[in-house]
Amino acid sequence: MTRVMRALTSVLSCLSAFACESSPPGGAAARARVSADSSEVAIRRLWDEYLRSKHGQFAANAGTPSILWSASEQLQWPMYDLAGFYLPDGAVPEVMRVASAAPVSDSEYEIVTRFWDSGGSTKRAVLTMTVFARQERGRWVLANALPRRTGAWGTEKVGSIQFRVAPRLKYDLVKARHAAVFVDSLARAFSVPAPPRLEYYVAESVDQALEILGLEFPVRYGAAGGFAKPVNGQVFSGIPAHGENYRHELSHVVLYSVLRGAETSLLASEGVATWLGGTAGGDFRSAVQRLESVMRAQPDLTLDAIIDGAEVPQEIRYAAGGVLAQMLNEAGGAPSLREFLRAGSRPAAIRTALERLMERPWSTIVADWRARVARLAAT
Repeated sequence: MTRVMRALTSVLSCLSAFACESSPPGGAAARARVSADSSEVAIRRLWDEYLRSKHGQFAANAGTPSILWSASEQLQWPMYDLAGFYLPDGAVPEVMRVASAAPVSDSEYEIVTRFWDSGGSTKRAVLTMTVFARQERGRWVLANALPRRTGAWGTEKVGSIQFRVAPRLKYDLVKARHAAVFVDSLARAFSVPAPPRLEYYVAESVDQALEILGLEFPVRYGAAGGFAKPVNGQVFSGIPAHGENYRHELSHVVLYSVLRGAETSLLASEGVATWLGGTAGGDFRSAVQRLESVMRAQPDLTLDAIIDGAEVPQEIRYAAGGVLAQMLNEAGGAPSLREFLRAGSRPAAIRTALERLMERPWSTIVADWRARVARLAAT
């Protein structure tokens, strides 16, 4: 009997082992796949809900608080949806994929969405955007591409500026120091606090600067400039010639506190930045030379036409405002420039402010401005 029991126990043991070993192939992998599928469904729902919450107003709501987005990123960046800010109103999303961004775990997913223009008879892609989903406090939330795409970039700090440099670029300490001095001196001149923390990304091109935000546009821009997100204290330099010292964009960040709560015009905000740091990769003088060349070819392009005309090219408006900024600085220094920046966007308000600050009638300002453009272009 004892031998029979031992034999039965042995058989049961073998059967048990056989049952375990002959479970469906890839059992662990299959369970992981079920878990991943479940996560992908949840993340897709999260992304769809987030897009619906914008009510078609993506840029205007890029800083609207959301329980669907990472709380830590919202705390770090007031305008937290770094890529969504570039979406035109009413853009139509087409989700291309939701896929794991961490192959060895189920901790992070990449969401790639193409957005289409909602207007017109022809379907046109506006941009392709990438965001991420990650676990935060036990639930899925959305997050930016920026920290992930610059994780391997070099990091340096000078003063209050934290530089992140693309891997194929060489960090320029001299330019970085000049940038830090410029930020502090500009803040003192305008009697505003210098940014306590400024994130500065040095990219190979405008396209790379956009890519680290999770953006891909149908057109390419090359190494021709940069952009800033002043409310976040961020500068993105996409022109290696300026690299760590792109003063146009630094000006926007420093002067943000002057503009906060006020209505301004591109003539003023971009004009002052162009006077201080050039534009589109060129210096102030080259911007004015371009303005003079265009005005000679188009005699009807006067200061009044630039102020009143919504269709005037941005490079012309920036340079025209830069000349006014130089004239205002000579007339009253930084206080006059501050008032110009806060004068409003309506043409009548701009003219009234310039007459008051320069203490001249409008006809004289127009003539003086045209003479200044010619003189600066000739130097």
